[in-house]
Amino acid sequence: MNKKVRNIVIAVVVIFAGFFVIVPEGERARINPFIELGNVYVQVNEEPVVDEGRYYYDLTGYHEDGKKTELAFSAIKDLKENAFLKITAKGAFVKGYEEVQAEALPEDVKAKFDK
Repeated sequence: MNKKVRNIVIAVVVIFAGFFVIVPEGERARINPFIELGNVYVQVNEEPVVDEGRYYYDLTGYHEDGKKTELAFSAIKDLKENAFLKITAKGAFVKGYEEVQAEALPEDVKAKFDK
């Protein structure tokens, strides 16, 4: 009986370890029920990497409380230079984005971009 329980525990540990090694961070965040969906604000201040008609961006952004984060996402078009985006994200998983005006940025975020 003890060997059976031990083998089950080992199998569960191997499955969880494999999950974290094989599944990319963005996908883990997408299915993790403990990570909340939130808004991150970024400024498009870098050139994208273009691959097969998609534009890939790696940008520094800020949560509504001013906490810094790095986001990687893609778009089907080249985004306007210096535009501000409100990105809906869950951890590293980007659900969507919309362009916003500088006046619409939260005060904590606006202070970070003004530096």
